[in-house]
Amino acid sequence: MAPQAGRGATSVLLLLSTLFVAGWSLEISELRGPQMIQNGSEASVVLDCDYKLSDSESADGLVVKWFFNNEPSPVYQWIPSKKPQDLGVLKGKLDLTWTVSDHEAKKHRALHIIRPTTELSGEYTCTVSTFNEERSMRKSLVVFVPEKSITLTESKSVDEKSVLIECEARGVFPEPTLKLFQGSETDTTEIEDVNVKTMLSGEGVFDISAKKLIADRDLQNTPTIIECELGIKDTDYKRKKRVIYYPAWIFKQGNTASRSVVLDVWCLFALAATILHLH
Repeated sequence: MAPQAGRGATSVLLLLSTLFVAGWSLEISELRGPQMIQNGSEASVVLDCDYKLSDSESADGLVVKWFFNNEPSPVYQWIPSKKPQDLGVLKGKLDLTWTVSDHEAKKHRALHIIRPTTELSGEYTCTVSTFNEERSMRKSLVVFVPEKSITLTESKSVDEKSVLIECEARGVFPEPTLKLFQGSETDTTEIEDVNVKTMLSGEGVFDISAKKLIADRDLQNTPTIIECELGIKDTDYKRKKRVIYYPAWIFKQGNTASRSVVLDVWCLFALAATILHLH
């Protein structure tokens, strides 16, 4: 009886070992594609879900699905023995004849999106499954609309003791950010406690504004750069606008010495800015 029990235990171990190895045969190695594209600028975009199968694993039981944002139903599905399907938000927006590989178990793994627009901006999840296991990987794609305009103004109070900084950008997608900075040509710091308001327009794009009232005494005694920076969340998109703010004492009447000093400072400031620009 002992030898039979030993053989039974060995068989169980071999079975468990086989299942364990098979359970780790599928791997998504990379999810490739652009991070961001401008709305209407590309004829097509590819999101490629590259996965690896073990030598022993075939296309039998393989299913590739893509999901959009948090939707429970897939927007794309491919089973190697069948034609790929475009579903949901991607219905009619994919080239289903396009192939990314000659491998029978990989040829339709990718999304080939035709003329992507803003409604396709979001998070894409690729899920690959076999009879034994399932793997997933996510990637964000931002389809952005650049601003129609961006303005930055500074206006002194009547008593010239404060200045109102206002920056506004219109027609941006997706939801943007707006920051204000102050400083010199080579060193700026972010202005804190800025009043930022964002509004979604009827056209499906965002308008955003930032305002800050600053005491004149809190700014430098020399011309100060005021900078507005427009950004889009989760991207490296940046647009900047600058103005030069001159403290109130510069323009006070009768202060000849001050005007002379300011002229020298302004000339040096302009020269430094020109040199930095050339470099």
